[in-house]
This record gives sequence, C-alpha cells and structure tokens, in this order.
Amino acid sequence: MQVRKWDGLPISKPGWVSGIPIERYHSAGICNGPAVSSSNLRRCWTHSPAHMFAQWCENPNAEPKEATRQMVLGQAAHHLLLGEDGFSTKFVAQPPEYPDKKTGEKKKWHNGSEFCKAWNAKQIGKTIVTVEELQSIIAMSRSLALEPLVKEGLLTGHVETSGFIRDGETGLWIKVRPDVIPTDGGDFADLKTANEVTTVALMSAIRTYALHMQGALIWEVAETLGQPFESFVLMFIETQNPYCARVAPMDDKDLSFGRQQNRLMLRTIKGCMEANHFPGPGEGDLRPLPLSNDERSRIEERLKLENAL
Repeated sequence: MQVRKWDGLPISKPGWVSGIPIERYHSAGICNGPAVSSSNLRRCWTHSPAHMFAQWCENPNAEPKEATRQMVLGQAAHHLLLGEDGFSTKFVAQPPEYPDKKTGEKKKWHNGSEFCKAWNAKQIGKTIVTVEELQSIIAMSRSLALEPLVKEGLLTGHVETSGFIRDGETGLWIKVRPDVIPTDGGDFADLKTANEVTTVALMSAIRTYALHMQGALIWEVAETLGQPFESFVLMFIETQNPYCARVAPMDDKDLSFGRQQNRLMLRTIKGCMEANHFPGPGEGDLRPLPLSNDERSRIEERLKLENAL
C-alpha cells in the first residue's frame, strides 16, 4: 500500500495519509469538502441526524466534546498499547506527592494546593494522567500482549494513518482512521477499552455503538483504495483489574449490513444538508409506538395470575 505524508493542506485526493494529528483529523476542513467519519454515521443511525449534527465538526455551532477520564485513559492506552510515537509529548504522569510549602514534607498529591496548581499550569498542550491510570495502562498492555493473535502480529502495521475517499454518490468525503492498517494481509483490528469483556457486555457495546458499521466503513475505504480487506477484529481490554483482554472478530454478514447502513446514512446526511435541516428521532412519524412482544407477554401473564383475563 502507498502512504503519503500529510502536507498540512486539506485533503483533496483519495489515499492513505500519515502524520495527521488526531485533533486535526477530527476537525472541520480536514478535506476540501464536508467529511464524515464512522462515528458520524453511527450516531446518525443509533440516535438521529440532529444528534449527529450537534457533534459534527463540520457544524460551526457544534458543542465541544468534553474529555472524560475514561476517554483520557483510552487515548493514553492506545498510545502505549499500539506503540504510537510521542507518548511523552502528549501525556505526562502526575507526581504522586508534592512538598508542603512550609515544611517541605511530602504530601499526597492534591490539585487544590498551590504547588499542584502551578505544576498543572505548566503542562500546556499535554494531557495529565495519574499514577494509578499509568499503572492501569501498563497492566492492560501486559494482558493484551498475552493474546495469541497479538503475539502473531494482529496489532502490527501502520498506526496514526488515516484513509480518505470521495463518495461517488453523495460527494461527501469519507474518512477512517483504523488503529492498525495491516502491512501483511487484510486483517484490520481496532482496540477498544471496556469495563468488562463478558459476552453480554460486549454484545451490548457492539449494538449500542454499532461497531460493525465502523468495520464496514474501513472495508469500503480499503476496497476503494485497493487495500486487501479480509476481516475486522475488535480487541477489547478491561480498564480495571484483572484487565482481561478479548478478541471479537466481526461476522461478515454483520459487516455487510453495516455497509448498507452506512450507505443509507450517507444519503440521509446529504439530504439533510440539501434541506438545511437535521431532524430528531421520529420527526414527522405519527405511527403508534407499540409495546414490545416481551412486555406484552409479561402483562398478559400477570393479568392471568390476577384472574383479570
């Protein structure tokens, strides 16, 4: 595959591009026309065009997304677990202690103290991670390294590399940023942090966040750019002890559904742009909302028990 170095200008031709900071990738104007990512398409599907537009970087009035500690931990973990360069330039470990102003005695770090406030203020442009968070990241890395597919090189390839194509039907730019672009074969992998990796929890996460649509979009971009695509594998790693890791390959049929969902959402977003209106859930739909079959069964069973039927 061919990867070109980003020249600092808006993307104007399809291809794989390296050197784009993640903040710039997620900002408006990264392409010479409106661009959508997997998260945009997935939010449009799981919520509504209005919810998507409220966070879309191409929306000049989009609300900035506040970084939660979970997000910070995930970002830092990605850097260390995937071997991305420049961890020390983007993240800094918070000292566990600070000296008392009067006695010089070591005290547990407290962001309310003047010393700690001054130290925090000097970390301009860096994200602060606590000692506990750094220890968690290291433990996560050790656990992930034990996975057989990781040992075989599943997470080896191009990192911090973005893919861009211009959709022929809608004219929208499509952008993807796989965690790892394979240099040997077509097995794409994406690393996800999770509270737990039980089957029920992961099935819920895949459904809630429509993660199969992410794999489907990577498939479409890879196919368009002539890059082999054979599978999409989700690598989940717990963010707390015992830091279990789990490999979750996506089913080909689910990925095919994802491509159809992505296509529908591309058309939807394009239509909203032309109408200059991004509707909320069910706007204009006056059909009744029926109870689920399960709820109907529960009601019927109780009515029978109460001799009300």
